[in-house]
Amino acid sequence: MSRLLKKKPDSEKKKKRADSESLTDSEVNSTIVPIAKSATVASPMKLKQEKNLADIKIGEPNFIQKAIDFLREVKVELKKVTWPTRKQITGTTIVVIIFIFVVAAFLGLFDFGLAKLVQVILT
Repeated sequence: MSRLLKKKPDSEKKKKRADSESLTDSEVNSTIVPIAKSATVASPMKLKQEKNLADIKIGEPNFIQKAIDFLREVKVELKKVTWPTRKQITGTTIVVIIFIFVVAAFLGLFDFGLAKLVQVILT
């Protein structure tokens, strides 16, 4: 337990930090990138303009712009949809109507049967 509580001397910490931060001469030379002779140096005015442009915050698009972008995306997505033909729509509509009548008949018979059962039990 005492081993865990022992602190390293400050000199060891400084030595480790210095080792990790220092670079050898070969590392420094390899990281330097030579500048080509044809490279142009930006004028102080250009740097100032770029700095001013960087300081200006570009705000998010307003509500109207967002709505217009949304509607454009909707239009693109709707073009990708495969729309059913009139014949397919008619067929599926008839199937749905028939299914509704079948379920209504089943529920009506079930309700009628339960009503008769309750009437027989109570009388």
